[in-house]
Amino acid sequence: MAQQSLFRMALVEAFDRLAPVLQRHYDLAPGQEVVIEGPMRAWNRFAWARALAPFMPIPADQVPVYVRNRGLIDRGEVCYEWQREFRYPSGAVVSYTLTRPARDGLPARVLDTFNRPPNIGITLALEVSPDGQALRQTTAGPQFAIRGERYTALPGLFHIHSVAIERAVDERTIHTEVVISHPVFGRMFGYSGVLRVS
Repeated sequence: MAQQSLFRMALVEAFDRLAPVLQRHYDLAPGQEVVIEGPMRAWNRFAWARALAPFMPIPADQVPVYVRNRGLIDRGEVCYEWQREFRYPSGAVVSYTLTRPARDGLPARVLDTFNRPPNIGITLALEVSPDGQALRQTTAGPQFAIRGERYTALPGLFHIHSVAIERAVDERTIHTEVVISHPVFGRMFGYSGVLRVS
């Protein structure tokens, strides 16, 4: 029997309510992939922080963005891979995220692990809008510092707050908005735009 995709397993019957373009984006079983691309507006309140976290976007309008998503098996778990490229005239800013099953065992949750090898993990709650036109992913639950196989829970002061909303525009495009904030520093960086799902 074919292996289900991570987001279908996490959302269970709610996944079937998603608009077809969102299903095409997220229903990637191991071995399947999809490309998402288009122009986005990127902002970053703390340019100096890129020295610590170079994956943060450089502020600009109409940045060409290329995202390659794949379903895969990692360490025996069904995962969802994100490879993002913000293509500036000065060069590309690249980030890597691997979304895994959540470690708290609660329904409709996943764990985003960042970088290669992963060093940070944040738990996300998934919510499908009543009309199925949007998928909302927000931080909820434990966040971790990761070193190899070891996950160490981070205290609240080190937590970030992430809100990512993807909304169906039509049969081929989605509107994406991501905002990352911190309890002390407030809104830190984010990006938004209309992207084509191919």
